[in-house]
Amino acid sequence: MPSTTDSPRAFGLYRSGITSPEQLRHITVAREDLLDDARSKLLGSMNKSSKQHSLFIGPRGVGKTHLLSLIEQEIKGNPELKERYIIVRFPEESLRLISYVDFLMGICEILQDVLPPGETDKWRELYDQFVEDPDGDRIRDTLEAEIRKTGRDQGRTLLIMLENLDEVLSRQIDSRHAAPKERKGHREAAALRKWFMGDNGCMLIATAPLYFSAISDVNQPFYDFFDVQSIVPLDQEETLELIHRNLEWEEQTRWIEQFGDLKPRILALHEMTGGNPRLVMMLYELITRESVTAVREQFMGLLDRITPFYQDRVKELPPQERALLETMARMRRVKKTPAAIAARMRLSPQQTSSLLNRLTKSLYLKAVPNPEDKRSRIYTIREGFFDLWLAMNLSRADRARIPFLVEFFETWYRSMDEREEKRKSLYALLEQPEKTHEAVAALDHLSEVGTPDERAQAKVKLATRLAELGQEEESSRYIAEFQRMELDGLGRWVADHTSQWSSGGIDMYGELETMIACWQTQRSGRLEAFAKQLRKLGGELNYKNYSEARVEFLAESLNHLTDPAMRIDTRLAVASALKRMARWREAEEHLRLAKRESEEDETSPHYSTVLNNLALVLLDTSRLAEAESLLRRAVEIEEQSHGADGQNVAAYLSNLSMLLRATTRLSEAEPLMRRALDMDEQSLGPDHPSVAVRLSNLALLLWDTHRFGEAEPLVRRALEIDEQSHGANHPSVAVRLNNLATLLQGMNRLGEAEPLLRRALEIDERSFGADHPSVAIALSNLAVLLQDAKRPSEAEPLVRRALEIDEQSLGPDHPNVAIRLNNLAMLLKGTDRFSEAEPLMRRHLAIFTLFREANGREHPNMACGVKNYTSLLKEMGLTQDEIEERMKDLMPEPRSSHEG
Repeated sequence: MPSTTDSPRAFGLYRSGITSPEQLRHITVAREDLLDDARSKLLGSMNKSSKQHSLFIGPRGVGKTHLLSLIEQEIKGNPELKERYIIVRFPEESLRLISYVDFLMGICEILQDVLPPGETDKWRELYDQFVEDPDGDRIRDTLEAEIRKTGRDQGRTLLIMLENLDEVLSRQIDSRHAAPKERKGHREAAALRKWFMGDNGCMLIATAPLYFSAISDVNQPFYDFFDVQSIVPLDQEETLELIHRNLEWEEQTRWIEQFGDLKPRILALHEMTGGNPRLVMMLYELITRESVTAVREQFMGLLDRITPFYQDRVKELPPQERALLETMARMRRVKKTPAAIAARMRLSPQQTSSLLNRLTKSLYLKAVPNPEDKRSRIYTIREGFFDLWLAMNLSRADRARIPFLVEFFETWYRSMDEREEKRKSLYALLEQPEKTHEAVAALDHLSEVGTPDERAQAKVKLATRLAELGQEEESSRYIAEFQRMELDGLGRWVADHTSQWSSGGIDMYGELETMIACWQTQRSGRLEAFAKQLRKLGGELNYKNYSEARVEFLAESLNHLTDPAMRIDTRLAVASALKRMARWREAEEHLRLAKRESEEDETSPHYSTVLNNLALVLLDTSRLAEAESLLRRAVEIEEQSHGADGQNVAAYLSNLSMLLRATTRLSEAEPLMRRALDMDEQSLGPDHPSVAVRLSNLALLLWDTHRFGEAEPLVRRALEIDEQSHGANHPSVAVRLNNLATLLQGMNRLGEAEPLLRRALEIDERSFGADHPSVAIALSNLAVLLQDAKRPSEAEPLVRRALEIDEQSLGPDHPNVAIRLNNLAMLLKGTDRFSEAEPLMRRHLAIFTLFREANGREHPNMACGVKNYTSLLKEMGLTQDEIEERMKDLMPEPRSSHEG
């Protein structure tokens, strides 16, 4: 066997005279039965005057030419057959055969080359004599006699091998499109049949890609003339064997040793090609060399050669049938059910069904049962080359980017890591001028492979590299493709913003690449890297964009995760982002699912984390009793698993302390918070963001007990830590600013507090959007300060906006809504608008009553609300009895804890 080379092999591999007989025999798969049958017919016909003529039918690329070459070699290698047969093999594309006389002249010309030297002179003289003779009758009479004499005198049979017989009979000899007076095709075909039916020592073996009217129409001369045999595509095992035999022939030791690993990919490629041997051999090129440009050129050459044939086939069809074929060729990633085809055709199901039936009956289409719906079928264009030719000739994009190669990359490089490794090697080739064309061709096809975000990144990176090479026009094409893609929320945002940047130059591409890298890290789950990339963009993407993109990505990831630990981690991340966006109901759903999934192993770190995070959502929604039990259980589990000084213990203690603060148990809360602060300072260092959280929370406890002098330095230190850690415009900084302002306000230092609150409001609006509950808190706090500063006209619109935000985002019965109602009522009371204030205050207390019924305890603000309402009623002139009666109607006795 020869050693391997880098020259293309698949194009023309099976053509006559191109490949050695030894190689053809070695790589033959699944054609042995056909060869054996042909051998038997040849042996059986040697001594008979009548011959059995054969026609092999199969789609382009299935191996018809290969089979003829095998039969030819069988005759040459078998002394008995070689003595009795003269092979007259016409060229694969016999375009000159437009009459019976042309057929006889063709035999005459070929005999000059295939007969022994002593026999060729007569045929050369005959050919030279008649090549320009216009008298067809004289040519026919002379050559018929000489051919018949050659066979009879020497006892030999002329074995005529004629490919693409359908083209010869239907398009060349049968000139139906000629003027009426020139329509003599039926007569010419009849003369040809008569010749073969007579005792002329000739036997015909022909091929065609499909059944055609010249042999299937009872009114045609060649009806019921041939022994017709079908050559079918390879099955899975045959495809594997074909690849293995080629590897053996070329001594590809490395690939043979790895063949077991290659099998799944080869089988996937088999499904893609439908077992077409010519396509399989092209894949073999890719498997062993991955030379995209070489295979592309072979493929394009082949399609160009058969274009006239396919053009004629399409032109012969009625317009609607043509349109249906074109529609199906464009549906490359869509299951071609009758319903899907009808929708694309904009026709009724009945019309589409009729078209499908006609095209299936005429062998343009084939149908298989739909595995998802046994009542319907899936249709495909029967001949794979025809399908690809249609797609490529109907679309410029497909002409440049061969669907076949795109599908190859999808199959061969299945994982993103594999594809990225291939892209990396191709980008390295870009640096070599002689390899640039090949690298760009391969990268172009790879830009269509993978998930939408992966393809987007590939297109942008290729655009960037082409711009660096000065190919601005090509570069802009990939940017345009990127903008037309269907992308997720963040990807769409990036694509939409490309139109706002300058139309050229590396700077624009560099900015775009930064955004794509940011998007890639978010989609791969490397969320810390994603946040870091976001900060590089200088605020173009805000905190709200980040949270929404993160939820979208992680929620989608849940659909593909089977590992329980990974699912729980992902649910925690989704719930965290949802909580940050005040979507508590959705966050709670994920956390309760995570709790159920993690309860099988209560010692795992997941379980305590789930309990803690669920408790925080319950705390936000004022279900304090359940939240407290969950937090205490989380602390207990964490201490048992990691000791009393574990990092999570500090976080859980801090959260428990804040819950106790919410229920006014300040004496219980403070020591827990101090313990948490001490643990974090020891384990994380004094300037860690977690320390800032503990400092801020401890300051709130001190503020509750009026120890303002102790609280202020803690809050200022927390603010400094967060500004250093996160930057000046991070939401955590807004929280610290708010806390410091509240403390200063409590000490009547309103002039210092107001700019801090306005800065906090600005940060929250930029980070979360204008309608987030954090914005409502900032608005409410600023309004309270303005009231204290005797500026009610400025305060009122802020309070009303805060109330509207909370009602929309939290629901009408949330405790935060009650707080906003109370603040607005007190502002109205302060401006003597009692009739407007009273219904707000009544609703405020009704919400706290619902809270008590749900949680088994009073809300911390209930007592203050009762006091404020009583004061309002007194100022409205109600008597004590009237006030008590109204309070009784508003606040019925609480239910027993075991009811309901």
